[in-house]
Amino acid sequence: MAKTTAESLFGLNAGVVWEALNQNGASNIRNLVKVTSLSREEVYGALGWLGREDKILLDQKGRAMVFSLRDEEVSLSVHRETAIAKPEPVKKSKPRKSKQPKKAKKARSAKAPVKQAESPAIQSERTEEFLLH
Repeated sequence: MAKTTAESLFGLNAGVVWEALNQNGASNIRNLVKVTSLSREEVYGALGWLGREDKILLDQKGRAMVFSLRDEEVSLSVHRETAIAKPEPVKKSKPRKSKQPKKAKKARSAKAPVKQAESPAIQSERTEEFLLH
């Protein structure tokens, strides 16, 4: 089984982002995340890879950053499509569902010990003893 390296992971993601930019034209981060099914972090890593290879252009449109392929890269797309099969987009893992906190268990109430029924004679004897003291 092949070991996944940082280069292979970022390189594959860069290929997915490159294909998305090639097919859809200039895009911002939100659109790239939607089209590629990669996380924001993975798209940023892929854009960094492509930027380091000088394959993309960056434009500021208001508050948004818009990324596009260089003109030389767009002309290469015709050759790439015939030579390389398109990579499948990396499937995004499902977010974890947060578990509801467990309900606190109610404390059990201590039951009073069951008193034995006393005979009336014993009750009157105890009452007298209590009153005399």
